[in-house]
Amino acid sequence: MAIETKRTEELFLKIVKVTVLACMALALLTVIVLGINVAYQSAKMPNEPAPAQKAPDKQVSMDDLRKMLLKDDKTGEAQSPASVPKPMAPSLRYLEEVTRLYRCSIEFGIKVGAQIEHEDNAVAAQRVEDLRAQVEKLSGDPRRGERWVKATTEFTCAALADPTIIAMRKEGKIKSVFYPVLNFHIKAWDSIEDEKAAFEQAERDRVERERAEEALRIAQARANAMASAIAAGVAFATFMLLAIYLLGSKIETNLRDINEAIRGLKA
Repeated sequence: MAIETKRTEELFLKIVKVTVLACMALALLTVIVLGINVAYQSAKMPNEPAPAQKAPDKQVSMDDLRKMLLKDDKTGEAQSPASVPKPMAPSLRYLEEVTRLYRCSIEFGIKVGAQIEHEDNAVAAQRVEDLRAQVEKLSGDPRRGERWVKATTEFTCAALADPTIIAMRKEGKIKSVFYPVLNFHIKAWDSIEDEKAAFEQAERDRVERERAEEALRIAQARANAMASAIAAGVAFATFMLLAIYLLGSKIETNLRDINEAIRGLKA
């Protein structure tokens, strides 16, 4: 009966030892897998988003101007693009560009055969100053500035020298040209600048959004690494406890065998 009991006890001990060894192996495997995950998650770095793109360069279209002149010819040549107060004192700002505009208008009038009254220098200078004051005031819009003044000078002179526009004026299809061209360029320029501003703002928003998403992704990776590290620590502690238990069980078995051997010698 004692022998049978001993055999049963040894069988259960073996089962327990095998179970403990399996748990130890599983805990050790868990530590390795979680350790790899900690290293992987900790190594993640934020990806820099693609730089904000500049808005595509777009120019005021001469074809659109020709269509506008044919559709809308209600604005007279004497109408200015905007009602603006004159400066208190004359200024030389944009005088070169405005003088060129004035000369381009005179040359256009000659080409289309318009009757141009002879003006003395004082009257011509006053006309130039009036136009310069308007251009200076219009350039104060944040979307315009000196770049717009140069662009509108180039565009207006090119329009006044355009053979198609000259032919339309000669044929009587259009009556006024100078101020309608200026008005058209202002509206088209502002529209293009608004589109550019909206595009570039959208690009800046995209970059900020992608950076925030990357920061969130890295934060989640760091949190994952921390959780994996804690779990790995728990698994390693479990492994060590099982190892200590197995070692204690082995010592207990050895002591029992020694005790039985001593009893056998005494008998």
